[in-house]
Amino acid sequence: MENILYKFINITQTYPELARELTTVLRWIFVVLAAYILLVSIFSLLTTRCTPEIWGYFLVENGGNYPITHWENVIGRSRSSDINIPVRTISNNHAILNRQDEKKWIFKSLSENSTSVVNGYKLEPNKRYLINTGDEIVMGGVHCTVAPASVEESRNNEKMRRLDKTPVAPWKILLAITLFQLLTIVQLIIAKGENLTLSPVICILLLCAVMWTYVAFFKAMGSKGFEMEMIAFFMTTINFAVTASWNPGNNVKEFISAMLGLGLMIFMCLYMRDLDRTRRLKPLVIGLSVLILILNLLLGTIRYGAANWITIGSFSFQPSEIVKLAFILIGAGTLEELYQKNSTYMYAAFSFFCLACLAIMGDFGTALIFLTTYLVVSFLRSGDLSRMILAFVGAGLMGVMILRFKPYIASRFAVWGHVWDFADDQGYQQTRTMSFGAGGGMLGLGAGNGSLRHVGASSTDLVFGFVMEEWGFIIAVLLVLCVITLTIFAVMNIVAGRSTFYTICACGAATMFLLQTILNVFGAVDLFPLTGVTFPFVSTGGTSMLASWAMLSYFKAADMRQSASLAVRKEA
Repeated sequence: MENILYKFINITQTYPELARELTTVLRWIFVVLAAYILLVSIFSLLTTRCTPEIWGYFLVENGGNYPITHWENVIGRSRSSDINIPVRTISNNHAILNRQDEKKWIFKSLSENSTSVVNGYKLEPNKRYLINTGDEIVMGGVHCTVAPASVEESRNNEKMRRLDKTPVAPWKILLAITLFQLLTIVQLIIAKGENLTLSPVICILLLCAVMWTYVAFFKAMGSKGFEMEMIAFFMTTINFAVTASWNPGNNVKEFISAMLGLGLMIFMCLYMRDLDRTRRLKPLVIGLSVLILILNLLLGTIRYGAANWITIGSFSFQPSEIVKLAFILIGAGTLEELYQKNSTYMYAAFSFFCLACLAIMGDFGTALIFLTTYLVVSFLRSGDLSRMILAFVGAGLMGVMILRFKPYIASRFAVWGHVWDFADDQGYQQTRTMSFGAGGGMLGLGAGNGSLRHVGASSTDLVFGFVMEEWGFIIAVLLVLCVITLTIFAVMNIVAGRSTFYTICACGAATMFLLQTILNVFGAVDLFPLTGVTFPFVSTGGTSMLASWAMLSYFKAADMRQSASLAVRKEA
């Protein structure tokens, strides 16, 4: 392979005019391929209808007949309850009914003041009981029972499933990504010449092989709906190209991180199939997260003004990127967990600890991401507006303290909105990013032909400008649309979600992805202060790449399309 690479390099150097013409053609081909890959995937994700199914009926005396369309249901007098029974003797949130399978359900009474009885057996509040369809349930003197879906309803469910739009087949998209990857290698050879080492070429080819193997394996296992993975593989390809242009020696690290992240994504999806097992894991996850954050405080090294890295020899990683995964997992919960005060207090305490550690490290951007995710997850857990207001007040006070005691953060805000006045000082990075990024035009200069790679943090905090310069404005905008699509998809699946655990996980991950992208893009072009956060999948950095792939598991877990979620067993 090395001989082939050198022969190709010799050809491009012998015929420079041919190389320039080929680059011009490739710039158009890249845009067409990227538009096809991403727009087809985006359209498939946003147009696939997830139809809620009827799993049974909750029958109430005097004619009440309530269809059960969720796996987790709140029964109560409140209008917000999934099964609303407007009887005064029933509490606002009286009980929880969770589906186990077609004939078995979990019933848990939430009311301390009103007794619940099943088949004459008095139930203790806040304890789980397994009940069968047909069992008599008495709540606040009201006689109820759970009935299975009728044969006609089951047939209707099957009919509705057939009406659902089938996810787009992955093979054409795979071919387009493969062509994109091969042409990326050609473009890098033209641009870098003898400066291009063999490792970027091998890493891109290995990524292609892994991509095909992943899809072929899970397709053979009966899975459908690979649009999210296709988006992630494409964005990872851009990452490898950025790395090859910026520092080819780091491509191996990026590849290893991507593979570890992909493996972790698969593991997390399979592990989250059993939510009881996942809930039992939370104390261990909290303990490990606290430990690595404390180690970060004790052993952290400063980069770009924040002590958020741990370096051991030649190996370094960013603990806060890993803690992002734990932050979402700990905040998510099944419906019955959301009514446990201990669970709420535990998440609030863990969130405060994380924010305090990040404030001490001086990692303002990541602290802002954690805080926003906390607000979103807290709202999904409770919907209590007063808590949201108190959280915003606390956030404002924390922000004032950070600006007061962290001068380097204050200096970043000081130049916000007029970086051109400090073009050779605090505004150096952003002014160069905007200048070089605009120079890329709509199609870009071609991978490896940019000048922004000589500016500090160009492949991480300023990667949006890097992509604009070398790949063009169109592809840069498409990458942003990918993150927006994942966010919309997470919100779309809330209604039909099998568990609040999956939907909160997806919305938490979407919040992190979206805010990271906003801060990265807007910070690079001076619409926001430069906060030093990464663009998911695209920014270089092994820990960021690993965390981005692993976080994709939360989106996959919430995917309600038939056979699309790795976190849901096929028989479910």
